[in-house]
Amino acid sequence: MRPVVRIGWIALVSVGLLAWESTPATAQRRGSSDVEKKPESVKMRTKDGVILKGSFYPSSLGKNAVPIVLLHDFKESRTVFNGLARALQDPPGEQNPSCAVLTIDLRGHGESTTAEARNGRTMEIETARLGKRDFQNMVMFDMEEVRKFLVGKNDAGALNLNKLCLIGCGMGANVATIWAAKDWSTPPLASRKQGQDVKGLVLVSPDWGYRGLPLLQSLRQPGVQQEVSMMIVYGEGDRKAMKSSMTVHKNLEKYHPDPPPEAGPEAKDLIMVSIPTALQGTRLLTDPSFRVFPKLEFFLEARLANQEYEWIQRRGTN
Repeated sequence: MRPVVRIGWIALVSVGLLAWESTPATAQRRGSSDVEKKPESVKMRTKDGVILKGSFYPSSLGKNAVPIVLLHDFKESRTVFNGLARALQDPPGEQNPSCAVLTIDLRGHGESTTAEARNGRTMEIETARLGKRDFQNMVMFDMEEVRKFLVGKNDAGALNLNKLCLIGCGMGANVATIWAAKDWSTPPLASRKQGQDVKGLVLVSPDWGYRGLPLLQSLRQPGVQQEVSMMIVYGEGDRKAMKSSMTVHKNLEKYHPDPPPEAGPEAKDLIMVSIPTALQGTRLLTDPSFRVFPKLEFFLEARLANQEYEWIQRRGTN
């Protein structure tokens, strides 16, 4: 991994422990222009005809912005991330960088419940009837549209796709991991950059063998093993969730040895966060009482924002 710039851990934690969901902040102190607080509505059509809905929260940092995709759990929607997305876009504290955040309703969830056939006929997608192939298509088709959207924002100078971070909860954690392996398996081209953009993964309550989305093969992908910084969060009061998270960690730990003490905590690129609760998934991120947000902010700044991953034009990759 690239060297990091050391930052103030105590200062970061102290501001992060504030009630970030309602804290006002001024975007100019983290970028050259004001950030538009109201999210941009996003509509995408997958190759198999599913209409995806999302929300994009632009950053004030332009080409320097870390892009984050928030992926919800089963039977949830992107709305569970409203507060978190705003906090990442315009975080408390002068040191914390503004991120470009995309929330998306995966197929069969939220507002992404309609598919259009080639003959123009529309069909409804019921969450309760999703099968193994539907979950796999979240990776194959839904995330491909997410990538295309981010390529467009990258080329417009709104973010640096080369610093991409995926944050997934439960089902979303598995989608994030498997798509990261797909991203790192994309063969490079001599004429332009494609793939190998995911540099950070935050996996909240990953499920080792979730419906059609098992993690083993993806965690064996060399890029995911060695090049992606990871933060794993789980509630230690649930034995199954704890076992899944620890298995993910076990498959990665030999590729991410602890840095020497003099390097500082920001050099650590595989982080486990266990919380004394039986709760799992999105709540661990969005409930301030669990105090995960300051750790998340520290991870994002140290492992992504402060890394020298250059901005690269992607025109022609769609």
